[in-house]
Amino acid sequence: MSSEPPEAVAADSQGADSQHAGGSAAGSAPGGSASAGHIFALIRSRPGWTRQQLLATTGVSRTTLFERLDQLFRANLVYEAGAANSDGGRPAQLLRFDDRDRVVLIFDLGQLRGRIAVADLAGRTLRMETLRLDTSQPPDQLIPQLLDQGDALLRTDGAARLVGVGMGIPSPVDPATGRLLEGTTMRHWEDYDLAGHLRDRWGVPVLIENDARALALGEAAATADDGILLAVKYSHGIGAGIVVNGNVIDGANGAAGDIGHIRVTDDGPRCSCGRSGCLAAWASGRAILRDLGLHDLDDVVHAALDGDPVVLDALTAAARRVGRTVASIVATVNPARLVLGGSLGRLDVVAGVIEAQVRADTVARALQDLRVTPTRVADESSTIGLSRQLVRGAYSAEAVDALLAGAAAPVVPVKPAKPAKSSGPGQPTRLAVTRAPGPSR
Repeated sequence: MSSEPPEAVAADSQGADSQHAGGSAAGSAPGGSASAGHIFALIRSRPGWTRQQLLATTGVSRTTLFERLDQLFRANLVYEAGAANSDGGRPAQLLRFDDRDRVVLIFDLGQLRGRIAVADLAGRTLRMETLRLDTSQPPDQLIPQLLDQGDALLRTDGAARLVGVGMGIPSPVDPATGRLLEGTTMRHWEDYDLAGHLRDRWGVPVLIENDARALALGEAAATADDGILLAVKYSHGIGAGIVVNGNVIDGANGAAGDIGHIRVTDDGPRCSCGRSGCLAAWASGRAILRDLGLHDLDDVVHAALDGDPVVLDALTAAARRVGRTVASIVATVNPARLVLGGSLGRLDVVAGVIEAQVRADTVARALQDLRVTPTRVADESSTIGLSRQLVRGAYSAEAVDALLAGAAAPVVPVKPAKPAKSSGPGQPTRLAVTRAPGPSR
């Protein structure tokens, strides 16, 4: 098991992403359009290029091209993938981005459940574990255990080369620093340097993102939606993500999509944020469990599927409230697609009520092109979204030029990691883990 250096960190493994907040995959870089990073971005943009095709496309001299390619070969960023079709004479070699054995590690954390996955650079899960957890616990108790489990999952393949680590969190996240903002269910996490702990553990680039925004990114990537996509994650909590032309909206300070704490009544149940009448206090999975006297959201889902009238009534009432809030977002951003995810959002009865409420409350012209769908890739959404964002940054033209200019080793061997120690008082939370192989895709 080895890791890529932190100088190089986000993109589809054999297709350069064209849109990203922070620069395009083939944008200008030190050295201009003839830089090694720019040539690398071209190579990533399709499955194979010959040297002659690169010469014709870039317009650089043969000497310059060969110098740039030599840099990329020495950095293990490209390789010769075989001969192109030839009508005669010596066939030209096809050059490809060397994504072989490169992986990302993704932590997709909900309030009470999580998923750890090792994925390829296109976001396809190679292997994964699901677990029960409680993000209301102090991070110095929970995070060391998660990192140990992630490390164990990585090391089942000694040939894998780690490119980056991503984590989706049910909390607002500052897009500039990766630090969690003051939360309602994850109190005291804002003082914990989560990104720093991940970097210290693996020495690779790190991405921390809100879980609902990660879901939205994954849905947009998986379906190649180029317009405006609104995704709502409805489970123990309620959050939303908006993606415009491939770019997620973080907001001025990372609070975009925190719709569970919009007040929908002047009074009502007390919310975890300290106020009364918030959407989450009325309609979240936690609120439904409270009102039904249940303890596990799986029980609610199973009862709904079995047609339990009491549970269906509770879900219907909650979904109407969610639908009214979502309707205001639909009217504001006018998305082409509304995606409903999370353990409750994917239920047909809940999705049907939310869609009906949105269509009842929103002006017709905002609904003209709107499609309402469940998540296309279900539990894979966040893994896909975080993977794509990570590798876009890792393999942007600018990052590759910076890597080559710094003469950093392209692959750094990783020593066996020492288990992280919990510094919190008392015994750390025990995590119930279910191991499962990823899809063989």
